Amino acid sequence: MLKVENILEVEKYINDLEAVIFDLDDTLYSEKQYVRSGYRKIADYFGRPEMEDEMWDVFEAGGKAIDNVLEKHGLISKKSEALHIYRSQIPDIELYQGVSEMIARIKKNKKVGIITDGRPEGQRAKLKVLGIEVDKVIVTDELGGIEFRKPNPRGFRLMMKELDVDFSKACYVGDNRSKDFIAPQKLGMRCIWFRNRDGIYNLGERKQR
Repeated sequence: MLKVENILEVEKYINDLEAVIFDLDDTLYSEKQYVRSGYRKIADYFGRPEMEDEMWDVFEAGGKAIDNVLEKHGLISKKSEALHIYRSQIPDIELYQGVSEMIARIKKNKKVGIITDGRPEGQRAKLKVLGIEVDKVIVTDELGGIEFRKPNPRGFRLMMKELDVDFSKACYVGDNRSKDFIAPQKLGMRCIWFRNRDGIYNLGERKQR
């Protein structure tokens, strides 16, 4: 497995390949932006702007941000509404600097795809806001449920079939070393780990998607 400290370094390791497949969250943009955006929209909905920072503080401490802050404000009965706001948001997010230009360069002579886990409505909203244009996007939950999330190999098999590229001529780029690379390694793909020191997984598994 190759390791990069900056996502733009990926271009150094793909000259001999025909396809480059990316993860989305914390690989092409900061998922912290998405989390913070969701908290902001919840706070706006309830007309309590202070809740944004309160949820963020709980999140960074490893707690259940939405639950804890709603309970603090006597709004725990509104949890379903809060979760709906979070999950259906049009997020305030942007690609990491230089990513759009990098993808455009790669697309000049290679195929580019995205394989991402997560609730389809949320992942599709992210992709739309980010304005990413690639040859193929696979949201693994759309394949039949959460059981098809990584490390399930189905998304990778489908991607290579759709792009008509051999596994040995493709790579997968992701940030989560514990699950992103199990399937592509077994299938013979090159793997590039983006060691995202500012990523969610440095805080632990705390995502409320």
